[in-house]
Amino acid sequence: MPLPSDLQSRLDDPAFWAAYLFRTDDDVDDFDDDDEPGSIVVEFPVGGGYALVLDIDGCFDMVDLGLRVPGEREILEIGWDDQAHWHPDTLRWAELELIGRAAAVLDPSLAHPGPVLALAGRFVVLDAHDDIAAITPVMAAAFGPPPPGAQWWPTADGWLRKADGRGNGITWQRDENGDWAVDQPDAAVVDRDLHSVRRPGSKFPFAAWRALLAAAEVTAGRPA
Repeated sequence: MPLPSDLQSRLDDPAFWAAYLFRTDDDVDDFDDDDEPGSIVVEFPVGGGYALVLDIDGCFDMVDLGLRVPGEREILEIGWDDQAHWHPDTLRWAELELIGRAAAVLDPSLAHPGPVLALAGRFVVLDAHDDIAAITPVMAAAFGPPPPGAQWWPTADGWLRKADGRGNGITWQRDENGDWAVDQPDAAVVDRDLHSVRRPGSKFPFAAWRALLAAAEVTAGRPA
């Protein structure tokens, strides 16, 4: 499924990325309110009727992360990012990278690394097992070079500062069913709290998520 045209046309606009990523800075032009679209829904199919879904509020103050399940009309909400009650810590890096590869197989316009990682990367949380030296060049390629004259542009380093859970007790753990959940000890003294609906024992739709990853593996031809 191609990117919506009202989103595709904005991907080379630094002001769009600043609004989308909740960045305010003297070096970043304000996004033109007159150009604000309505809610933008972006689907990244991975095969088998499964898709990762982003629902971007028209004012860019809320981004919902969802899961489309075949045969179901409702999108399962699995995370959200805003500036008040955010719960964005939803994805492992390996999962998003796999989804990006699968989406690119089904739609070559979603070149990998590219918009899937750039747009959905805000929902990744990393732990001590992630290879930062290997990950950051991929995220840098996903954002791509800034357009001529841009005073600000999203970078892998900026993304890492938000996604990095290392040193704060944040850990991904796999249970006997093969499901990954993320946790942080209550007693940890941290400067980055975990905000996730995907914690052990939660109501996160683990079975549906496992099925999405299995479909992505088939499409991409590689495991998570």
